[in-house]
Amino acid sequence: MSVKNLREIKIVPVAADFDLDASGSPYYTDSINMKNYHEALFIVNCGDLAVATTTITAYSGAADATYTSTLTFNYAWGGAAASVDGAGGTANCDVFATWTAATSVALTHGTYDDYTLLIQVSADVMDIANQEEWLALCFTDAGGSTGLVTCHALLMPRYRDASDATALS
Repeated sequence: MSVKNLREIKIVPVAADFDLDASGSPYYTDSINMKNYHEALFIVNCGDLAVATTTITAYSGAADATYTSTLTFNYAWGGAAASVDGAGGTANCDVFATWTAATSVALTHGTYDDYTLLIQVSADVMDIANQEEWLALCFTDAGGSTGLVTCHALLMPRYRDASDATALS
C-alpha cells in the first residue's frame, strides 16, 4: 500500500489498552461519526484475558457517547494467538475464520488470549431514520474479567476527501 492509497481508508484509534476489570464495566470505545463512511472494520487486539468472559456489542446513537440501538455485525477470529514480546509471528494468527453474523461476541478467557478479532459494521444497519450516525463498541464484563484490549477502526469513506477530517468528536 502506498501512502497515497491511505486516502481510501480512514484509520481511527478508538481504544488504547482498555483494562477489562469489573470496576469500570461497561467500557465503550470512542464513538465514530459514520455520516461520511460506508462501513467500519474494527481490529480488536486482545492481551492476556483472565478470570471471566467479556462480551462485545456494537451500538449506534444520535450523538457522541450515546448508545441507543444494538447493531448486527460480522466478526472473525484470527487462527492463532499472536506473538508475545516480539518472539516472532505465530503461524495462522493472520488467517481469519469465516465471517459470522451476530449482535454480540464473547472474549473468552483461556480461549482468546492474545488473539485478534475483526468486527465489521456496515452503516446500512445503523438507525439513520432516528439520526443515529454515531457508532461505538461496548465491552461488558460479566464478573471478574481482567486483561487489556486495544482497538482501531478502518473506515471506508463515502467521499474522496472524507479521510482528511476527524471521525471523532
